[in-house]
Amino acid sequence: MNDLKIILATGTMSEDGWRDALAQAFAAAGLRCDLAVWDGRPHGARYAVVWLPPAELFAAEPGLRAVFNLGAGVDALLARGMVPAPLPILRLVDAGMAPKIAEYVCFAIARIVRGLERFGPPPGGLRDWNASRPRGDAPVVGVLGLGAIGAAIVEAAVRFGYPVRGWSRRPRAIAGVETFAGPAWFDAFLARTEVLVNALPLTAQTENLLDRRAFAQMPRGAHLINVGRGGTVADDDLVAALDSGQLASATLDVFRVEPLPPGHAFWSHPKITVTPHLSGPTPYGPAAEQIAAALTQLEHGVQARDLPGYVDRAAGY
Repeated sequence: MNDLKIILATGTMSEDGWRDALAQAFAAAGLRCDLAVWDGRPHGARYAVVWLPPAELFAAEPGLRAVFNLGAGVDALLARGMVPAPLPILRLVDAGMAPKIAEYVCFAIARIVRGLERFGPPPGGLRDWNASRPRGDAPVVGVLGLGAIGAAIVEAAVRFGYPVRGWSRRPRAIAGVETFAGPAWFDAFLARTEVLVNALPLTAQTENLLDRRAFAQMPRGAHLINVGRGGTVADDDLVAALDSGQLASATLDVFRVEPLPPGHAFWSHPKITVTPHLSGPTPYGPAAEQIAAALTQLEHGVQARDLPGYVDRAAGY
């Protein structure tokens, strides 16, 4: 049996980290693979493992059978329009990211509810033992998107005692959680949501979904936490909602343009906390094992469309 030729193009990610993790996972799965790092030359590869790859890769590798995306989101890859239409794309499904994102979200909720930002170091931090205490009742947390990541956020928030509701494109039943589905129930979902957590992918249907009209449906003084995709939020409308007091704060980990440009209004807005897309770091080991498992199935005749993480290009994820 000849070694499987696999091309690796990691873009802004660590080339060494992914190469080592994939080599180890392939060996553990019993796969004989020739793993080459993209260097601009054709390698006759059968599979590609990529993050924001150059368009030249696909022209140089016409024999590819599938493309593995090193992340759960494929909006940037699809937007570039470089992956030939017949070529299946497989994305990561959680791969250890969901618990990390849920942890980030729960910290952000606690920071909001308990007013932790008031107690920073000098000179601005409060030094008052009698400072006002947080409200006694827990705010209603609404989670947009109930896939692997959204479901993990729901589970964590419920565990911490928050009343939780969820919204998804298709109906989803989650024990102990009020769920809504489809555009017709979007406003009803927002109406009582005091802390909105966005975990949606970026698609034609979700782009700018969180705009001026959506923010107006929420209780005055509500909060936004975005760990989904930056393009789902209308930037100018968010700033306007914060300036008017309709929203009290926004914690943003994802942005329409990344890195967030230095002069962007989000950096200097007093009600916005910016973090540099760090809520869900992808663990090399579990992600590489997921890719190795999928490769094994593909090599045993399983169709890509029947595997977890198969990307429906029409749906955008």
